[in-house]
Amino acid sequence: MKLSNISFFCPAYHDEKNLPRLIPQVVLFLQHITDKFEIIIIEDGSPDGTGLVADELALKYPHVRVIHHHKNLGYGATLRDGFRASRYDYIMYTDGDFQYDVREFEPYLTLFDTNDVISGYAITKSVSFSRKVQSFVYNLATFILFGVWYRDINCSMKIYKRKVLEAIEIKSLSAFIDGEMIIRARRAGFKIAQFPVHHLPRLEGTAHGSKPSVIANTIVDMVRFRLGLL
Repeated sequence: MKLSNISFFCPAYHDEKNLPRLIPQVVLFLQHITDKFEIIIIEDGSPDGTGLVADELALKYPHVRVIHHHKNLGYGATLRDGFRASRYDYIMYTDGDFQYDVREFEPYLTLFDTNDVISGYAITKSVSFSRKVQSFVYNLATFILFGVWYRDINCSMKIYKRKVLEAIEIKSLSAFIDGEMIIRARRAGFKIAQFPVHHLPRLEGTAHGSKPSVIANTIVDMVRFRLGLL
């Protein structure tokens, strides 16, 4: 199945060695499934060479453009800016760490015949045991607080139809943003389908999802959303 046009974006932080592997794969994949696309790298104030590498990729590939954060704003702000900058009918994203293979989207694009969002869930996770526990607790807390159950709700392999983004307001700036958007989309009556993906080992760079500040900000946003303050 081919889609009419696609905006792809990825947050990038400590990914100077990952982006040169990810972006060529994304270019080839998008050329295969659509005739019109754009690729946006959201460089989140990384202290390594991620920004320079992103700019070099934009020079090499005419479909690529870069948004730079002058300081690190965090995952939620980076995803928010990616959604805001996207221009086309379908908005696809994954992380810049090259731990997902975008080609795994292809067999499930037909889900858009009856759905508005397709969201991956990792059937294999290349993370530590503590990160797996953290993920399970987060998904359980999302179910308890909001009454929705999606496997691996924070999986960064998703495609939204533009009409979904036009109907919901994104407020979270923490890692809760994935969950917030799925919950808001469901409450707005949009249909969401899930599909299996593989989470691959991170070969380069450093993951930051288990930092205490990231966890704390996520919990705060979850509670604020539950209380109607977000």
